[in-house]
Amino acid sequence: MADRTPSRNSFRPRACDNCRIRKIKCDKATPCSSCGALGIPCKLAGVASVPDPRRAVSSQYEDKIDSIQEQLATIQQALREVNPSASPSPAHPVPRPVPSADPAPPFEGQSSFHHESILAKDAAFSAVAGAQGRRLDDHVSAALSSLTHSLDRNTALSQDVSVNKASASPVPKEELLPVDLAVSVVKAVKAQPPFFLVSHSWRDLLQIEVLCQSLYFPLQPVPAGSVTLLHGLFFYIIRDYLHQGHPDLAHYNLASSVEFCERRFFEGLSSYEMMTAPTLEKVQALLIGIIKAQEEFDIQRCWTYLSLAFNMCQTLGFHRSSALKDDVSPAAEAKRHVFWSLYTIDKNVSLNIGFTSHFQDHDIDADLFKPSGDPSQRPWDLMALVTVEFATIQGRVFDQLYSVGAINSTDAKRAAAVQQLSLDLIAVRDRLVAIDVSSGLYADSLHGMAACADFIAYSVMTVIYRAQSRPTDAMAVSSNCYEAARLALDSHLKCFDFFRGRQTHKQMEYVNWILLYPSFAPFVIVFTHAIATSSSSDLSLLQDTVKSLDLIKGLSRGSMHLFAICEAFAKTAQVLVDARQTVTGLEHHQDGSLFIPATTEGPGNIALPDFPWPENTFDSAMNQQDISLFLNDFIGTGRSVMDMLSSGYLNDSLR
Repeated sequence: MADRTPSRNSFRPRACDNCRIRKIKCDKATPCSSCGALGIPCKLAGVASVPDPRRAVSSQYEDKIDSIQEQLATIQQALREVNPSASPSPAHPVPRPVPSADPAPPFEGQSSFHHESILAKDAAFSAVAGAQGRRLDDHVSAALSSLTHSLDRNTALSQDVSVNKASASPVPKEELLPVDLAVSVVKAVKAQPPFFLVSHSWRDLLQIEVLCQSLYFPLQPVPAGSVTLLHGLFFYIIRDYLHQGHPDLAHYNLASSVEFCERRFFEGLSSYEMMTAPTLEKVQALLIGIIKAQEEFDIQRCWTYLSLAFNMCQTLGFHRSSALKDDVSPAAEAKRHVFWSLYTIDKNVSLNIGFTSHFQDHDIDADLFKPSGDPSQRPWDLMALVTVEFATIQGRVFDQLYSVGAINSTDAKRAAAVQQLSLDLIAVRDRLVAIDVSSGLYADSLHGMAACADFIAYSVMTVIYRAQSRPTDAMAVSSNCYEAARLALDSHLKCFDFFRGRQTHKQMEYVNWILLYPSFAPFVIVFTHAIATSSSSDLSLLQDTVKSLDLIKGLSRGSMHLFAICEAFAKTAQVLVDARQTVTGLEHHQDGSLFIPATTEGPGNIALPDFPWPENTFDSAMNQQDISLFLNDFIGTGRSVMDMLSSGYLNDSLR
């Protein structure tokens, strides 16, 4: 029998060399489907490979495809420039688009799989480039091609999903304020920005106009979050102009418009749309929601919004300078502004309620926003930037003194932290009061904020020195803590004198910006010292503080809440001091400090004395048992004042 030749052996009784090496099933065609899919020669040991005519012209096809793609790109660019539906060209210039209209790909850190995949792809191509003309193995070439295709396809899909989620249907006109009112408000903002925008360093005034154009005259799909953001901004802007009595808006029913915007704003914040596909506008809307929750003393809602805003900032990369370095200036500054505003609030609320903050300093390298060159806005910006420094110290106070790790650290380390934090706090306070506020818009309010720097600084100082209390020596209140608390209440009374004769909305500034900013721990410290020592001077300070709170208790839920608690404490202190009765479970030392005497059964128990109490001492807000429990929680367990006052020491009608 004649020997079989390769041409007669076309049925391929054996798998090809490539399939055998890769250990996959071969269909034994010529060439096999696996080799054909990879575009590599299909060989069989001892058999000559059959030439693939497609390989001969593949390079020509690739050149032609590249040329066609370049031509298509040029045509698409030209169409975008001339096609009205894709890029409208109205008779009047349109302001720049809202920065968040086109969501950016989600930010991922260096440890993410996607980031590592990109690095691996770059490394592979670098290795190929270093081959310097040497023939590349066909398997490596096919693998690189597959990797590039997969990464590019996944990136494109994620961007398409973000764009689709970020777009919404046009907004019905009945869900917006009347057009003529919106136009009048925009004109008023451009003529003189309202207090809310100026005081919060919200300098992008053109954003209000752009939002109105995108909602009232939509030429493109409305970005998600735009409606909510506009109603949040309009709520504060119109409320400011209502308080101010703006002459150009006098013929509108501004009170009704404020209620409408508030209702629509909270509807937007509660929608599912706000929870997905992060954008700059959504983060800004959440910032306004957080400010509103603080005004209403709704700490839980404030903390919830902070959590959501933090997650969006992380996804968008606002905490990293590398994520913003390629943004144009207005967009980058808007992102920096909202990020640091959230950071400032987060650190304050974190310390007040005793929870670790969302924004961790070790993972932040974002640049601060730049202060304005406009002398009417610049003092507000400088004050905001110093407040960021102050917030950083508040974050360090929790991390170094009140976190689990700090509580378990050595006494020497805690003492060093207390000393350094107190020095840094005073240094920041000095920088704030050194700001020249005379040229700023709404200068009276600026002077008021600067005048209240001592109250806030000494309130935080009280919290710092409170950490000197240690179970090892059973110290309840150190002399430094007591002195800082007295200075804080004295400073509050001075601040209140600055605001008490002003209009109601100006007094609201003091309540929202100053009074409810710290935890009001100084009042509890002075109260504790008063009932442990029967101090008449302490009692007088407590009563003066309650009188000041009585005058502003009706301004907000937060001020009413604070007044009710402090009044109950002050009444208790008055009965004990007048009767020369002292609380049991605390000892007073000559330096002013208070100690909990050790017992054989462990820490002592703080309790109010058992004697006949006047009937009107306690009201429905608190009773004798509540105050005893409060003192043991505050002194014995170290719970934060804000957490305690908002969780179990008031009846339901006052919460």
